[in-house]
Amino acid sequence: MSDSAADRCPSCEAVLEGARICPDCGLEIRTDDGDLSSAAMNEIVDSTLSTADSSRMGRRRTLPYPLRLATALAISIPFAPLSGFVLSSVLPPNPLALVLVGMSAWMAPAGFLARTQVPSLIVGRGLTVLGGVVAITPLLVALGRGLAGDAAVANPTIGDSQAVIGSFLVFGLLILVFGLVVSRVAVRKRAAWREEDAQTLRGDR
Repeated sequence: MSDSAADRCPSCEAVLEGARICPDCGLEIRTDDGDLSSAAMNEIVDSTLSTADSSRMGRRRTLPYPLRLATALAISIPFAPLSGFVLSSVLPPNPLALVLVGMSAWMAPAGFLARTQVPSLIVGRGLTVLGGVVAITPLLVALGRGLAGDAAVANPTIGDSQAVIGSFLVFGLLILVFGLVVSRVAVRKRAAWREEDAQTLRGDR
């Protein structure tokens, strides 16, 4: 053990200050000869194994970051054409602007979603955000055209058609609900995994 670890009880981590017996839990730390007691050695071994098992089980339930990022990039692809659609409905089309906005709208959500440890939760959250954005797309277009004023494109793709606006709303809500369902299932599965890991650790000890 390091000097700092040697000054603490391996069972309750109380400061020993050279004491032979822990003042908090009563664990015998050293024998009369000054050697580590068998009880203290057992506590050190159990603590080390428990930490290693917890780390191993946590890694077993998650994917490496590159694979999580790939999953997030795949689920975020629709944001690119959707952002291009909104931009072209507000301002006259500019190829460079469409590419820059599309790439940003694709990679920004992916970077955020990739921080999630569970792949199915990445999918669920991605669909939830996508559904919300699709549902409010007509509103985003209307706000953008209002801000653009005279610079706005003359004949927007979405226009004022109630059927088109309703289609965006219904389709977006369907995606959103499906994303919430997937997210809820993923959260329950993650909770079940944690409970299973906790039971395994208790059984091993």
